Amino acid sequence: MMTTPLSNIRDFINSLATESGEYYLACARTGDEPVPAAGYRFDSQEQARAGARATKQYRALLRRYDERAPQYEIVVCRAGYQEWPRKEDETGEKECRHKESVAGKQEGLA
Repeated sequence: MMTTPLSNIRDFINSLATESGEYYLACARTGDEPVPAAGYRFDSQEQARAGARATKQYRALLRRYDERAPQYEIVVCRAGYQEWPRKEDETGEKECRHKESVAGKQEGLA
């Protein structure tokens, strides 16, 4: 089986994910969980941020193949808090309202 950069990135994200982690990735604008990290949970904020960076790389590479692929403002969110609406705080960072803020800047990461 031939591996591709996309499959390598998916494998890396999968290696960071756990079944019961409290952090996940979402789009700051829509709340969608972006492929390839949709449905994944991460044990720590650091693992989630690494997953967010990899997801951003994956999405950029995917757009090289299909420029119509949706663009997301990827943020790290903590499960168990009210999720919506999203808001921008006084520093310009996107955050999940009523959540412990672990969101990155618009580019996706702090």
